[in-house]
Amino acid sequence: MSDIYVIGSMNMDMTVVASRFPELGETVNGQSFSTAYGGKGANQAVAAARLGANVKMCACTGKDVYGEELKKALENDGVNTDFVYESGSSTGVAVITLVDGDNTIIVAKGANADVSIKQAELFLKNAKPGDILLAQLETDFETVEYALKTAKINKMITVLNPAPADALSSSLCEYCDYIIPNETELKTITSNADIDFSLKLIKEKYGCVPIVTLGSEGCAYYSENGVNHLPCSKVKAVDTTGAGDTFCGAFCAALSKGSQIEDCLKFALKCATLSVTRKGAQPSLPYLSEIE
Repeated sequence: MSDIYVIGSMNMDMTVVASRFPELGETVNGQSFSTAYGGKGANQAVAAARLGANVKMCACTGKDVYGEELKKALENDGVNTDFVYESGSSTGVAVITLVDGDNTIIVAKGANADVSIKQAELFLKNAKPGDILLAQLETDFETVEYALKTAKINKMITVLNPAPADALSSSLCEYCDYIIPNETELKTITSNADIDFSLKLIKEKYGCVPIVTLGSEGCAYYSENGVNHLPCSKVKAVDTTGAGDTFCGAFCAALSKGSQIEDCLKFALKCATLSVTRKGAQPSLPYLSEIE
């Protein structure tokens, strides 16, 4: 089984549940408030670990109580934290408003912006060909670019979840074996709203396998046979926070065990579908026994 190397963010998620989203300048009374461990990098690392993968994490937290809690949570789920560093910045936070299962999120990067090229270099030093690098874009862009490029040179399998996506995201595609955006991120990367066209464009231009997550409609990916759409089970969504991270972590967990791409995607869809039936990011991440 391959090891999974995750480089990315660690956040404390602060969630307010409300009856509706506020308009600009408006105050809305919330119904409840909670905190949970999050950050795309940490979520994806925990998702993969709970599904039976060997996972290592490279990240930065602040020298504060949030950072201590986040690191301990990773360790409790079996994630190797030897490369989780403390920086002079505060631990990253995500402020989430949750309404009827949908959410809006504002992220303050904090220490996540301090993940450095040097740290990435040390992190990947002992990685083997065939191991998997999983990255997102909540940390320093140049560090992510360096990590993907280095991993590609060293014959690792490279997976990028381009979130949050911007105009520069497409420049990373050449270093990816798999890229997993959602529908909005795919449009940002290709400047085109047509899903099938965009998937074909990425495959033909960069050579990587593009996979787009489509929420309750499942996912789609591009293979030698063209665009393939895979549905998911229909459930009542309680909280969609972390569903995309569950998908990415589960995909890499299955990939690390040698599964074929369509089997990896079907497994990832099952895991993501279960995650939306529960509240929170890391609290909603399923265990392998639940999926089995």
